[in-house]
Amino acid sequence: MMSSALLKLFRSTGSYLLAFSRHSIFRPHSVRGISVPKTDHERAAAARDLLKAAFGERVITADDPTSGPMVALTTPWSTTCHLPSAAYFQPVSAAEVSTALSIITKTQCKFAVRATGHNPNPGFSSTREDGVIIDLQLLNDKSFDPETGIASVGAGNTWGEVYTWLEGKGRSVMGGRYEEIGVAGFVLGGGMPGFVNLRGMGCDQVRGFEVVLGDGHTVHCSAEVRPDLYRALKGGGSNFGVVTTFYLQTYPLLKTQYTVSLYKPDDYANIIEASVATHKQMETDDQAAYFTNVHRDFVAIGQLYADTPEEEPKVFEPFRKLESMMAPVVPKTDGTLSTLAQAIGHRPPKGKRTIFTLSTKVDKDLYLAIHQIWQDVTATLPPSSEGTDLHYTIQPVTASAARAGRDNGTGGNALGLQEVSQNWCVFTLEYPRDGDDVVHQAAMDRLYEQVKAAAEERGLLLDFVCPTFADKRQDVLRGFGEENVGLIKDVAAKYDGEGVFQKLQYGGFLVRDL
Repeated sequence: MMSSALLKLFRSTGSYLLAFSRHSIFRPHSVRGISVPKTDHERAAAARDLLKAAFGERVITADDPTSGPMVALTTPWSTTCHLPSAAYFQPVSAAEVSTALSIITKTQCKFAVRATGHNPNPGFSSTREDGVIIDLQLLNDKSFDPETGIASVGAGNTWGEVYTWLEGKGRSVMGGRYEEIGVAGFVLGGGMPGFVNLRGMGCDQVRGFEVVLGDGHTVHCSAEVRPDLYRALKGGGSNFGVVTTFYLQTYPLLKTQYTVSLYKPDDYANIIEASVATHKQMETDDQAAYFTNVHRDFVAIGQLYADTPEEEPKVFEPFRKLESMMAPVVPKTDGTLSTLAQAIGHRPPKGKRTIFTLSTKVDKDLYLAIHQIWQDVTATLPPSSEGTDLHYTIQPVTASAARAGRDNGTGGNALGLQEVSQNWCVFTLEYPRDGDDVVHQAAMDRLYEQVKAAAEERGLLLDFVCPTFADKRQDVLRGFGEENVGLIKDVAAKYDGEGVFQKLQYGGFLVRDL
Protein backbone atom coordinates (compact mmCIF):
# COMPACT_ATOMS: atom_id res chain seq x y z
CA MET A 1 0.00 0.00 0.00
CA MET A 2 1.15 3.56 -0.74
CA SER A 3 1.38 6.06 2.05
CA SER A 4 -1.27 8.80 2.17
CA ALA A 5 1.41 11.31 1.16
CA LEU A 6 2.27 9.30 -1.95
CA LEU A 7 -1.40 8.89 -2.82
CA LYS A 8 -1.79 12.64 -2.56
CA LEU A 9 1.32 13.10 -4.68
CA PHE A 10 -0.11 10.75 -7.32
CA ARG A 11 -3.45 12.57 -7.41
CA SER A 12 -1.64 15.88 -7.75
CA THR A 13 0.64 14.47 -10.44
CA GLY A 14 -2.14 12.69 -12.29
CA SER A 15 -4.38 15.77 -12.37
CA TYR A 16 -1.77 18.25 -13.43
CA LEU A 17 0.81 16.20 -15.34
CA LEU A 18 1.28 18.63 -18.17
CA ALA A 19 0.26 21.83 -16.44
CA PHE A 20 3.01 21.58 -13.84
CA SER A 21 5.63 19.47 -15.64
CA ARG A 22 7.49 22.54 -16.87
CA HIS A 23 7.61 24.20 -13.49
CA SER A 24 8.18 21.77 -10.64
CA ILE A 25 11.14 19.63 -11.62
CA PHE A 26 14.33 20.28 -9.68
CA ARG A 27 12.75 22.97 -7.61
CA PRO A 28 13.00 22.50 -3.80
CA HIS A 29 11.88 19.04 -2.77
CA SER A 30 8.12 19.46 -2.95
CA VAL A 31 5.24 18.97 -5.33
CA ARG A 32 2.20 21.14 -4.51
CA GLY A 33 3.19 21.11 -0.84
CA ILE A 34 4.02 17.39 -0.68
CA SER A 35 7.51 16.41 0.38
CA VAL A 36 9.45 14.54 -2.29
CA PRO A 37 11.80 11.74 -1.10
CA LYS A 38 15.40 12.90 -0.89
CA THR A 39 17.50 9.78 -1.55
CA ASP A 40 17.73 8.00 -4.90
CA HIS A 41 16.33 4.77 -3.46
CA GLU A 42 13.42 6.59 -1.82
CA ARG A 43 12.64 8.41 -5.06
CA ALA A 44 12.72 5.14 -7.01
CA ALA A 45 10.39 3.52 -4.48
CA ALA A 46 8.02 6.50 -4.72
CA ALA A 47 8.03 6.35 -8.54
CA ARG A 48 7.45 2.59 -8.43
CA ASP A 49 4.42 2.96 -6.15
CA LEU A 50 2.93 5.75 -8.26
CA LEU A 51 3.46 3.78 -11.45
CA LYS A 52 1.83 0.73 -9.87
CA ALA A 53 -1.15 2.82 -8.77
CA ALA A 54 -1.55 4.13 -12.31
CA PHE A 55 -0.79 1.05 -14.38
CA GLY A 56 -1.14 -2.01 -12.16
CA GLU A 57 0.27 -5.27 -13.48
CA ARG A 58 2.23 -3.61 -16.28
CA VAL A 59 4.62 -2.35 -13.61
CA ILE A 60 6.87 -5.27 -12.74
CA THR A 61 9.44 -5.62 -9.99
CA ALA A 62 12.44 -7.94 -9.95
CA ASP A 63 10.97 -9.93 -7.07
CA ASP A 64 7.72 -10.63 -8.92
CA PRO A 65 7.77 -14.47 -9.06
CA THR A 66 5.89 -14.58 -12.36
CA SER A 67 7.41 -11.88 -14.56
CA GLY A 68 10.19 -10.18 -12.63
CA PRO A 69 13.09 -12.54 -13.34
CA MET A 70 12.20 -12.71 -17.04
CA VAL A 71 12.17 -8.95 -17.51
CA ALA A 72 15.04 -8.13 -15.17
CA LEU A 73 17.44 -10.96 -15.73
CA THR A 74 16.93 -12.34 -19.24
CA THR A 75 15.91 -9.48 -21.51
CA PRO A 76 19.28 -7.67 -21.92
CA TRP A 77 21.78 -9.17 -24.36
CA SER A 78 24.64 -9.01 -21.85
CA THR A 79 24.39 -10.25 -18.29
CA THR A 80 26.40 -7.18 -17.24
CA CYS A 81 23.03 -5.42 -17.67
CA HIS A 82 21.04 -7.98 -15.67
CA LEU A 83 20.47 -5.57 -12.81
CA PRO A 84 17.50 -5.49 -10.41
CA SER A 85 15.76 -2.16 -10.97
CA ALA A 86 13.14 -0.72 -8.64
CA ALA A 87 10.49 -1.25 -11.33
CA TYR A 88 9.95 -2.05 -15.00
CA PHE A 89 7.02 -0.23 -16.60
CA GLN A 90 5.69 -1.45 -19.95
CA PRO A 91 3.57 1.28 -21.60
CA VAL A 92 1.24 0.56 -24.51
CA SER A 93 0.99 4.11 -25.88
CA ALA A 94 2.82 7.42 -26.12
CA ALA A 95 0.28 8.83 -23.65
CA GLU A 96 1.38 6.27 -21.06
CA VAL A 97 5.02 7.11 -21.66
CA SER A 98 4.07 10.75 -21.05
CA THR A 99 2.41 9.88 -17.74
CA ALA A 100 5.41 7.79 -16.69
CA LEU A 101 7.83 10.61 -17.46
CA SER A 102 5.69 13.03 -15.48
CA ILE A 103 5.74 10.69 -12.47
CA ILE A 104 9.49 10.27 -12.86
CA THR A 105 10.11 14.00 -12.98
CA LYS A 106 7.80 14.73 -10.04
CA THR A 107 9.60 12.18 -7.86
CA GLN A 108 12.97 13.11 -9.40
CA CYS A 109 13.65 9.40 -9.90
CA LYS A 110 16.49 8.11 -12.04
CA PHE A 111 15.37 6.12 -15.09
CA ALA A 112 16.45 4.31 -18.21
CA VAL A 113 14.58 3.50 -21.42
CA ARG A 114 14.77 0.00 -22.86
CA ALA A 115 13.49 -1.32 -26.16
CA THR A 116 15.11 -4.74 -26.60
CA GLY A 117 18.15 -4.31 -24.36
CA HIS A 118 20.81 -5.20 -26.92
CA ASN A 119 23.29 -2.54 -25.77
CA PRO A 120 25.82 -4.20 -23.41
CA ASN A 121 26.76 -1.00 -21.58
CA PRO A 122 25.37 -1.12 -18.01
CA GLY A 123 23.10 1.83 -17.32
CA PHE A 124 22.19 2.56 -20.93
CA SER A 125 19.02 0.46 -20.81
CA SER A 126 19.28 -0.80 -17.24
CA THR A 127 19.33 0.61 -13.72
CA ARG A 128 19.94 -0.64 -10.23
CA GLU A 129 17.37 -0.38 -7.43
CA ASP A 130 17.80 3.39 -7.36
CA GLY A 131 16.03 3.78 -10.71
CA VAL A 132 13.16 2.56 -12.86
CA ILE A 133 13.01 1.33 -16.43
CA ILE A 134 10.52 2.36 -19.10
CA ASP A 135 10.38 -0.88 -21.10
CA LEU A 136 9.01 -0.24 -24.60
CA GLN A 137 8.57 -3.83 -25.78
CA LEU A 138 4.75 -3.57 -25.86
CA LEU A 139 4.95 -0.63 -28.28
CA ASN A 140 5.01 -3.10 -31.15
CA ASP A 141 2.30 -1.78 -33.48
CA LYS A 142 3.03 -1.64 -37.19
CA SER A 143 1.15 -0.07 -40.09
CA PHE A 144 1.93 0.59 -43.75
CA ASP A 145 0.78 3.30 -46.13
CA PRO A 146 0.96 1.91 -49.70
CA GLU A 147 0.61 5.39 -51.22
CA THR A 148 3.72 6.83 -49.55
CA GLY A 149 5.62 3.60 -48.91
CA ILE A 150 6.08 4.68 -45.28
CA ALA A 151 5.93 2.09 -42.51
CA SER A 152 4.95 3.24 -39.01
CA VAL A 153 6.81 1.05 -36.54
CA GLY A 154 6.52 1.08 -32.76
CA ALA A 155 9.70 1.38 -30.72
CA GLY A 156 9.35 -2.09 -29.21
CA ASN A 157 9.75 -3.95 -32.50
CA THR A 158 12.78 -5.95 -33.56
CA TRP A 159 14.13 -5.89 -37.08
CA GLY A 160 13.26 -9.54 -37.54
CA GLU A 161 9.60 -8.73 -36.86
CA VAL A 162 9.67 -5.72 -39.18
CA TYR A 163 11.38 -7.56 -42.04
CA THR A 164 8.94 -10.48 -41.97
CA TRP A 165 5.91 -8.20 -41.78
CA LEU A 166 7.07 -5.94 -44.63
CA GLU A 167 8.05 -8.82 -46.86
CA GLY A 168 4.44 -9.97 -46.67
CA LYS A 169 3.64 -6.67 -48.36
CA GLY A 170 6.42 -6.99 -50.94
CA ARG A 171 8.54 -4.31 -49.25
CA SER A 172 11.92 -3.98 -47.54
CA VAL A 173 13.59 -1.49 -45.24
CA MET A 174 17.26 -0.98 -44.44
CA GLY A 175 17.63 -2.01 -40.79
CA GLY A 176 19.70 -4.15 -38.46
CA ARG A 177 21.71 -7.12 -39.64
CA TYR A 178 20.41 -9.47 -36.92
CA GLU A 179 16.74 -10.22 -36.36
CA GLU A 180 16.92 -9.74 -32.57
CA ILE A 181 18.23 -6.15 -32.86
CA GLY A 182 15.68 -3.56 -31.76
CA VAL A 183 14.51 -0.77 -34.04
CA ALA A 184 14.81 2.01 -31.46
CA GLY A 185 18.38 1.70 -30.23
CA PHE A 186 19.63 0.90 -33.71
CA VAL A 187 18.12 3.97 -35.37
CA LEU A 188 18.86 6.44 -32.58
CA GLY A 189 22.49 5.28 -32.60
CA GLY A 190 22.81 5.78 -36.36
CA GLY A 191 22.56 2.08 -37.17
CA MET A 192 24.76 0.16 -39.64
CA PRO A 193 22.56 -1.91 -41.97
CA GLY A 194 23.79 -4.99 -43.78
CA PHE A 195 23.96 -2.95 -46.99
CA VAL A 196 25.09 0.38 -45.58
CA ASN A 197 26.75 1.36 -48.86
CA LEU A 198 23.52 1.00 -50.82
CA ARG A 199 21.22 3.44 -49.01
CA GLY A 200 23.21 4.77 -46.07
CA MET A 201 22.72 4.40 -42.35
CA GLY A 202 19.65 3.08 -40.58
CA CYS A 203 18.79 6.58 -39.36
CA ASP A 204 18.81 7.78 -42.98
CA GLN A 205 15.73 5.61 -43.61
CA VAL A 206 13.58 7.54 -41.12
CA ARG A 207 11.06 10.01 -42.50
CA GLY A 208 9.65 11.03 -39.13
CA PHE A 209 9.57 10.39 -35.38
CA GLU A 210 6.92 10.48 -32.68
CA VAL A 211 8.65 11.67 -29.51
CA VAL A 212 7.56 12.14 -25.90
CA LEU A 213 9.51 15.06 -24.50
CA GLY A 214 10.67 15.52 -20.93
CA ASP A 215 7.76 17.86 -20.16
CA GLY A 216 5.27 15.15 -21.11
CA HIS A 217 4.23 16.57 -24.47
CA THR A 218 4.14 14.26 -27.49
CA VAL A 219 5.41 15.81 -30.72
CA HIS A 220 6.17 14.71 -34.26
CA CYS A 221 9.16 15.76 -36.30
CA SER A 222 10.31 15.37 -39.89
CA ALA A 223 12.32 17.24 -42.49
CA GLU A 224 9.45 19.77 -42.67
CA VAL A 225 8.26 19.88 -39.03
CA ARG A 226 10.81 20.52 -36.25
CA PRO A 227 13.67 19.69 -38.65
CA ASP A 228 16.28 20.42 -35.98
CA LEU A 229 14.91 17.73 -33.66
CA TYR A 230 14.48 15.38 -36.61
CA ARG A 231 18.11 15.68 -37.67
CA ALA A 232 19.47 15.47 -34.12
CA LEU A 233 17.55 12.25 -33.42
CA LYS A 234 19.32 10.60 -36.37
CA GLY A 235 22.34 9.50 -34.36
CA GLY A 236 21.96 11.76 -31.32
CA GLY A 237 20.57 8.99 -29.13
CA SER A 238 18.45 9.50 -26.03
CA ASN A 239 19.28 13.16 -25.38
CA PHE A 240 15.93 14.63 -26.37
CA GLY A 241 12.99 12.42 -25.46
CA VAL A 242 11.50 8.94 -25.74
CA VAL A 243 10.81 7.98 -29.34
CA THR A 244 7.67 5.85 -29.47
CA THR A 245 7.12 5.52 -33.24
CA PHE A 246 9.47 5.52 -36.22
CA TYR A 247 8.22 6.35 -39.72
CA LEU A 248 10.46 4.38 -42.07
CA GLN A 249 10.95 4.66 -45.82
CA THR A 250 10.42 1.28 -47.50
CA TYR A 251 11.48 0.00 -50.89
CA PRO A 252 10.37 -2.75 -53.26
CA LEU A 253 11.30 -6.17 -51.90
CA LEU A 254 15.09 -6.50 -51.86
CA LYS A 255 16.42 -9.87 -52.93
CA THR A 256 19.76 -10.88 -51.48
CA GLN A 257 22.46 -13.46 -52.05
CA TYR A 258 24.78 -14.47 -49.25
CA THR A 259 27.19 -17.05 -47.96
CA VAL A 260 29.22 -17.39 -44.75
CA SER A 261 32.32 -19.58 -44.60
CA LEU A 262 34.93 -20.43 -41.97
CA TYR A 263 38.66 -20.09 -42.68
CA LYS A 264 41.79 -21.20 -40.89
CA PRO A 265 42.95 -18.49 -38.47
CA ASP A 266 46.66 -18.98 -39.28
CA ASP A 267 45.95 -17.65 -42.79
CA TYR A 268 45.15 -14.25 -41.34
CA ALA A 269 47.62 -12.36 -43.56
CA ASN A 270 45.96 -13.54 -46.77
CA ILE A 271 42.52 -13.06 -45.28
CA ILE A 272 43.33 -9.47 -44.37
CA GLU A 273 44.74 -8.81 -47.82
CA ALA A 274 41.57 -10.21 -49.41
CA SER A 275 39.42 -8.09 -47.09
CA VAL A 276 41.24 -4.90 -48.10
CA ALA A 277 41.11 -5.77 -51.81
CA THR A 278 37.38 -6.48 -51.64
CA HIS A 279 36.74 -3.24 -49.78
CA LYS A 280 38.45 -1.27 -52.51
CA GLN A 281 36.35 -2.96 -55.20
CA MET A 282 33.18 -2.18 -53.25
CA GLU A 283 33.70 1.51 -53.98
CA THR A 284 32.35 0.80 -57.47
CA ASP A 285 29.71 -1.75 -56.44
CA ASP A 286 27.39 -0.45 -53.72
CA GLN A 287 25.33 -3.66 -53.77
CA ALA A 288 28.19 -5.53 -52.09
CA ALA A 289 28.90 -5.95 -48.39
CA TYR A 290 30.99 -8.30 -46.29
CA PHE A 291 32.26 -8.90 -42.78
CA THR A 292 35.46 -10.57 -41.60
CA ASN A 293 34.98 -11.85 -38.05
CA VAL A 294 38.24 -13.05 -36.45
CA HIS A 295 38.24 -15.57 -33.57
CA ARG A 296 41.02 -17.64 -32.04
CA ASP A 297 39.83 -20.88 -33.65
CA PHE A 298 38.41 -19.64 -36.95
CA VAL A 299 37.71 -16.63 -39.14
CA ALA A 300 34.16 -16.20 -40.42
CA ILE A 301 33.70 -14.29 -43.67
CA GLY A 302 30.25 -13.28 -44.81
CA GLN A 303 29.76 -12.26 -48.44
CA LEU A 304 26.49 -10.36 -48.91
CA TYR A 305 25.00 -9.04 -52.14
CA ALA A 306 21.88 -6.94 -52.70
CA ASP A 307 20.73 -8.95 -55.71
CA THR A 308 20.62 -12.59 -56.86
CA PRO A 309 22.99 -12.79 -59.85
CA GLU A 310 23.56 -16.12 -61.56
CA GLU A 311 27.31 -15.52 -61.73
CA GLU A 312 29.47 -14.96 -58.69
CA PRO A 313 29.85 -11.20 -58.05
CA LYS A 314 33.28 -10.09 -59.22
CA VAL A 315 33.73 -7.95 -56.11
CA PHE A 316 34.23 -11.08 -53.95
CA GLU A 317 36.91 -12.63 -56.15
CA PRO A 318 39.70 -11.96 -53.58
CA PHE A 319 37.83 -14.15 -51.06
CA ARG A 320 37.27 -16.92 -53.62
CA LYS A 321 41.03 -17.12 -54.16
CA LEU A 322 41.72 -17.97 -50.52
CA GLU A 323 42.89 -21.55 -50.02
CA SER A 324 42.23 -21.80 -46.29
CA MET A 325 38.47 -22.33 -46.20
CA MET A 326 37.47 -24.99 -43.68
CA ALA A 327 33.72 -25.18 -44.30
CA PRO A 328 30.72 -23.13 -45.38
CA VAL A 329 28.38 -22.56 -42.42
CA VAL A 330 25.79 -20.76 -44.55
CA PRO A 331 25.88 -22.08 -48.11
CA LYS A 332 25.22 -19.75 -51.02
CA THR A 333 21.61 -18.68 -50.60
CA ASP A 334 19.21 -16.52 -52.55
CA GLY A 335 16.95 -14.87 -50.00
CA THR A 336 15.72 -11.62 -48.48
CA LEU A 337 16.74 -9.34 -45.64
CA SER A 338 14.65 -11.50 -43.32
CA THR A 339 16.35 -14.76 -44.22
CA LEU A 340 19.75 -13.03 -44.16
CA ALA A 341 19.13 -11.73 -40.62
CA GLN A 342 18.15 -15.22 -39.52
CA ALA A 343 21.20 -16.79 -41.17
CA ILE A 344 23.86 -14.53 -39.68
CA GLY A 345 22.25 -13.81 -36.32
CA HIS A 346 24.63 -14.16 -33.35
CA ARG A 347 23.00 -16.00 -30.45
CA PRO A 348 25.72 -17.27 -28.09
CA PRO A 349 24.81 -18.49 -24.60
CA LYS A 350 23.91 -15.81 -22.09
CA GLY A 351 27.04 -14.31 -20.60
CA LYS A 352 28.91 -11.07 -20.02
CA ARG A 353 29.85 -8.87 -22.93
CA THR A 354 31.86 -5.74 -23.41
CA ILE A 355 32.59 -3.97 -26.68
CA PHE A 356 34.34 -1.04 -28.27
CA THR A 357 34.85 0.23 -31.78
CA LEU A 358 37.29 2.39 -33.72
CA SER A 359 36.97 3.84 -37.21
CA THR A 360 40.02 3.90 -39.44
CA LYS A 361 40.97 4.37 -43.03
CA VAL A 362 41.56 1.21 -45.04
CA ASP A 363 45.14 -0.04 -44.78
CA LYS A 364 46.54 -3.58 -44.90
CA ASP A 365 49.55 -2.86 -42.70
CA LEU A 366 47.34 -1.31 -40.02
CA TYR A 367 45.04 -4.34 -40.09
CA LEU A 368 48.05 -6.65 -39.67
CA ALA A 369 49.28 -4.58 -36.73
CA ILE A 370 45.82 -4.72 -35.13
CA HIS A 371 45.76 -8.48 -35.57
CA GLN A 372 49.10 -8.84 -33.80
CA ILE A 373 47.91 -6.68 -30.91
CA TRP A 374 44.74 -8.77 -30.69
CA GLN A 375 46.76 -12.00 -30.64
CA ASP A 376 49.00 -10.70 -27.84
CA VAL A 377 46.06 -9.61 -25.69
CA THR A 378 44.07 -12.76 -26.38
CA ALA A 379 47.00 -14.85 -25.14
CA THR A 380 46.52 -13.34 -21.66
CA LEU A 381 42.90 -14.52 -21.39
CA PRO A 382 41.38 -17.87 -20.39
CA PRO A 383 41.07 -20.34 -23.29
CA SER A 384 38.05 -20.65 -25.56
CA SER A 385 37.21 -23.95 -23.89
CA GLU A 386 36.38 -22.01 -20.71
CA GLY A 387 33.91 -19.77 -22.54
CA THR A 388 36.05 -16.69 -23.18
CA ASP A 389 35.92 -15.33 -26.73
CA LEU A 390 37.65 -12.08 -27.68
CA HIS A 391 36.95 -11.47 -31.36
CA TYR A 392 37.00 -8.57 -33.76
CA THR A 393 35.15 -7.75 -36.96
CA ILE A 394 36.27 -5.81 -40.01
CA GLN A 395 33.22 -3.84 -41.22
CA PRO A 396 33.77 -2.00 -44.51
CA VAL A 397 32.04 1.31 -45.17
CA THR A 398 32.46 3.09 -48.49
CA ALA A 399 32.29 6.80 -49.26
CA SER A 400 28.84 6.23 -50.77
CA ALA A 401 27.40 5.45 -47.33
CA ALA A 402 28.10 9.00 -46.17
CA ARG A 403 26.77 10.48 -49.41
CA ALA A 404 23.54 8.50 -49.15
CA GLY A 405 22.64 10.18 -45.87
CA ARG A 406 23.44 13.60 -47.25
CA ASP A 407 21.74 13.26 -50.63
CA ASN A 408 18.44 11.56 -49.79
CA GLY A 409 16.56 14.83 -49.36
CA THR A 410 15.83 14.51 -45.64
CA GLY A 411 18.24 17.03 -44.19
CA GLY A 412 21.07 14.68 -43.34
CA ASN A 413 21.92 13.15 -39.97
CA ALA A 414 23.94 14.12 -36.90
CA LEU A 415 26.79 11.63 -37.40
CA GLY A 416 29.28 13.70 -39.35
CA LEU A 417 30.55 10.83 -41.51
CA GLN A 418 33.54 11.60 -43.70
CA GLU A 419 33.16 10.66 -47.36
CA VAL A 420 36.11 8.27 -47.36
CA SER A 421 36.51 4.51 -47.42
CA GLN A 422 36.68 3.34 -43.82
CA ASN A 423 36.54 0.36 -41.51
CA TRP A 424 34.35 0.34 -38.41
CA CYS A 425 36.27 -2.31 -36.55
CA VAL A 426 34.33 -3.64 -33.57
CA PHE A 427 35.93 -5.65 -30.76
CA THR A 428 33.73 -7.89 -28.62
CA LEU A 429 34.68 -9.80 -25.48
CA GLU A 430 32.26 -12.52 -24.36
CA TYR A 431 32.87 -14.49 -21.19
CA PRO A 432 30.91 -16.54 -18.61
CA ARG A 433 28.68 -15.04 -15.96
CA ASP A 434 31.16 -16.06 -13.27
CA GLY A 435 34.19 -14.80 -15.21
CA ASP A 436 36.71 -12.47 -13.58
CA ASP A 437 35.60 -8.95 -14.51
CA VAL A 438 38.93 -7.39 -13.54
CA VAL A 439 40.98 -9.69 -15.77
CA HIS A 440 38.66 -9.40 -18.77
CA GLN A 441 38.12 -5.66 -18.59
CA ALA A 442 41.86 -5.03 -18.18
CA ALA A 443 42.45 -7.00 -21.38
CA MET A 444 39.90 -4.91 -23.26
CA ASP A 445 41.43 -1.70 -21.93
CA ARG A 446 44.90 -2.74 -23.17
CA LEU A 447 43.49 -3.73 -26.53
CA TYR A 448 41.70 -0.42 -26.94
CA GLU A 449 44.69 1.72 -26.05
CA GLN A 450 47.11 -0.22 -28.25
CA VAL A 451 44.83 -0.42 -31.30
CA LYS A 452 43.99 3.28 -31.03
CA ALA A 453 47.68 4.14 -30.74
CA ALA A 454 48.54 2.01 -33.78
CA ALA A 455 45.97 3.84 -35.90
CA GLU A 456 46.97 7.27 -34.60
CA GLU A 457 50.69 6.68 -35.24
CA ARG A 458 49.92 5.91 -38.88
CA GLY A 459 47.58 8.87 -39.29
CA LEU A 460 44.69 6.53 -40.08
CA LEU A 461 42.37 7.02 -37.10
CA LEU A 462 39.05 8.74 -37.83
CA ASP A 463 37.07 10.76 -35.28
CA PHE A 464 33.77 8.98 -35.85
CA VAL A 465 32.80 6.30 -33.33
CA CYS A 466 29.64 4.36 -34.21
CA PRO A 467 27.36 4.62 -31.14
CA THR A 468 25.84 1.15 -31.48
CA PHE A 469 29.26 -0.51 -31.18
CA ALA A 470 30.85 1.84 -28.65
CA ASP A 471 31.95 1.33 -25.05
CA LYS A 472 30.32 3.69 -22.56
CA ARG A 473 33.66 5.41 -21.93
CA GLN A 474 34.23 6.37 -25.56
CA ASP A 475 33.74 9.99 -26.57
CA VAL A 476 31.03 9.27 -29.11
CA LEU A 477 29.31 12.64 -29.51
CA ARG A 478 32.52 14.60 -30.03
CA GLY A 479 33.36 12.21 -32.85
CA PHE A 480 30.40 13.65 -34.79
CA GLY A 481 32.26 16.92 -35.29
CA GLU A 482 31.88 20.41 -33.85
CA GLU A 483 28.86 21.38 -35.97
CA ASN A 484 26.85 18.32 -34.98
CA VAL A 485 27.85 18.59 -31.32
CA GLY A 486 26.51 22.13 -31.41
CA LEU A 487 23.28 20.91 -33.01
CA ILE A 488 22.79 18.20 -30.40
CA LYS A 489 23.46 20.61 -27.51
CA ASP A 490 21.08 23.22 -28.92
CA VAL A 491 18.30 20.72 -29.62
CA ALA A 492 18.63 19.14 -26.18
CA ALA A 493 18.36 22.56 -24.53
CA LYS A 494 15.42 23.58 -26.73
CA TYR A 495 13.27 20.46 -26.39
CA ASP A 496 14.32 19.38 -22.88
CA GLY A 497 14.65 22.72 -21.17
CA GLU A 498 14.51 21.26 -17.66
CA GLY A 499 17.22 18.72 -18.50
CA VAL A 500 15.16 15.61 -17.68
CA PHE A 501 17.22 13.42 -19.99
CA GLN A 502 20.51 14.85 -18.73
CA LYS A 503 19.83 14.98 -14.99
CA LEU A 504 17.67 11.91 -14.41
CA GLN A 505 18.59 9.48 -17.17
CA TYR A 506 20.82 6.70 -15.88
CA GLY A 507 23.28 6.52 -18.74
CA GLY A 508 23.94 6.88 -22.44
CA PHE A 509 26.03 9.02 -24.74
CA LEU A 510 24.66 12.23 -23.26
CA VAL A 511 25.24 15.95 -23.62
CA ARG A 512 25.96 16.16 -19.89
CA ASP A 513 29.24 14.30 -20.47
CA LEU A 514 30.59 16.72 -23.08
